[in-house]
Amino acid sequence: MKQPEKKFDKTQPGKDQGFSLAWCLAHDKLYSREVPGLLPYLYIIPFFLAYLVLDISLRFTYRGMGIVGVKYLPACLFTLGWALIMAGLVFFLPKAPRWFFRCVPLVTCVVITVTHSGFMSAFRRFFSFSVLTYGGTGSFMDASYISINWKVVAGCTITVLLMMTSGRLLKVIPPKPVKQSVLTGVGVFVVGIVLVVFTHVHFFPVVDTVIWQSDADSAQRTAYHEMNDTTNALMVSGLYQYTVRDLWRQLFPTDVLSDEERQQIDDYVAQYEANQKDNQYTGLLAGKNVMMIQLEAIDTWMLTDYMPNLAKLKAEGISFVNHYTPAYITAGTFNTEFMANTGLLPATGGIPTAVYTDNSFPYSMANLFEKAGYRSQSFHNSDGTVYDRDHIHPNLGYEKYHSGTDMEMETHALDRHLINGFDEMTAADPFYSFLITYSAHGPYGEENPIYQANAQEAKAAAKRTDGNYVYAVAGAIETDRFIGELMDKLEERGLLEDTVLIFYADHYDYYMMDDTLNMELKGVDNMNLLQHTDFFIWSADLEAAQIDKATSTLDILPTVANLFGLDTTGAFLAGHDALGDQGGYVFFADGSWFDGTTYWSSKSGDGGDAQRTAEISQVTTLSNRVLSGDYYREE
Repeated sequence: MKQPEKKFDKTQPGKDQGFSLAWCLAHDKLYSREVPGLLPYLYIIPFFLAYLVLDISLRFTYRGMGIVGVKYLPACLFTLGWALIMAGLVFFLPKAPRWFFRCVPLVTCVVITVTHSGFMSAFRRFFSFSVLTYGGTGSFMDASYISINWKVVAGCTITVLLMMTSGRLLKVIPPKPVKQSVLTGVGVFVVGIVLVVFTHVHFFPVVDTVIWQSDADSAQRTAYHEMNDTTNALMVSGLYQYTVRDLWRQLFPTDVLSDEERQQIDDYVAQYEANQKDNQYTGLLAGKNVMMIQLEAIDTWMLTDYMPNLAKLKAEGISFVNHYTPAYITAGTFNTEFMANTGLLPATGGIPTAVYTDNSFPYSMANLFEKAGYRSQSFHNSDGTVYDRDHIHPNLGYEKYHSGTDMEMETHALDRHLINGFDEMTAADPFYSFLITYSAHGPYGEENPIYQANAQEAKAAAKRTDGNYVYAVAGAIETDRFIGELMDKLEERGLLEDTVLIFYADHYDYYMMDDTLNMELKGVDNMNLLQHTDFFIWSADLEAAQIDKATSTLDILPTVANLFGLDTTGAFLAGHDALGDQGGYVFFADGSWFDGTTYWSSKSGDGGDAQRTAEISQVTTLSNRVLSGDYYREE
């Protein structure tokens, strides 16, 4: 290496002063204002590789979570295309914007990648910008739920080191792009755009959705276009294509139904109604009072000795023993709350959550009961800003959302104090009251007020002590205490004989923070079947029955509508009456399904039941269109 004999003059290139390229590289000095040959431009290689490493590390870490693996060609091509686009930009831009595009987008992607890993640990799905739009969620998310996979940390670290190495090498090239670098950069940029567009058009063509296909390519196209499941959407499109499309769909949502899409929905509704038949349960409970109770995190294994009041009602009522609560969005409680109230899938894949407050829902549970002469109200311990219930519930047809403050609950965390709202819950004839419990909610621990209120009883009753088991039992005991008080109040007021109680869980108890333990407790071996929960209906004059038919949250509204003789003519319903002869299977966010006997995984690589898979694709797509296009809004 040439040793300098004089001090480096910052106003002159190193080459003109006799300094070697190697010395200039080592000392961050400019080597030449002219085209100094190929070697100094090698800074673009670590920069280019940084984008590849980041995407591959994320998809490799979670390669078993989606319907495709890390070698899936379209995802690799998208990533290659975006890496070329960014490399081309950096290659031909002048110093200041070059620094911005070299650092800011890549650092942002690193942050997003870490966020994806955190979301995956807490919610078993990748992050979407749509979660940022839940108005005033007041989320109960706790830092203890989140962990970052070490492989993702390693990938992000390598990415940052490559970016820093690129910056080090960048110091020896001219501060202003020269003709050759501009032409090369523009060429690389164009090639990247062409590759991204080609991959989008060639591998994910927009086909006529009247033709519902069921092959693997169709499943991948559905994951890409509909983005119903963020995990599959990212795995089929790669980190950068997914991020750009996710953000674009949030900023520029498609909120107008085309004539063809509206016709498809109309045809579906007509065919759906043609298949409906009255059964022995049709109108059986018409005119009776209704309390529909969504049970926060009450899992199947809890409905034993831990919850004697609820277990008794389940044994005496109609119990749907193959019931599931598929999770489509990270807001697990609201996911189920919306599905049960509307019979629609929640807003996913870039549908703005403003649809909950702005759309028309004439066939919501509250509106259906309202049309039948009921007074519809909702009750929950949390403030109305949580999931924006102060606005969403009235838009769904509820006369008023009653918070814990409205009900003057002494301790909002304790379900027993929900009984304070009893007078308002029953202040009509007939009444329909929608209640959401809370006490089984996490995070668990010694300091949890629900545990503290029930610790002695939970310790005495719990059949095991590992993990968060005892804390979960304490929450279940508290919720059951409220159910017992509610039954006593109904009987005391002479309302018990004429009131129907509808119970369902919002999700399995993921606050246990140990899905291996959850699977052991429930005797299942995958995350979809882990979503097995309870759904049952009690009425004094209903005969006890166990229904083996597979059901999901989507089936709750049509089942209740049939029992009470509510008019759903013209409604788009993604589920079916669980007491009728239609439906009989549950489908999950990743496209997998279960019919009570057979479980088919979308990751299996085969088509399963082609007709069923095609039907799921149709229902999923059209439900999204109903929501995004405000199908019920009158012109």
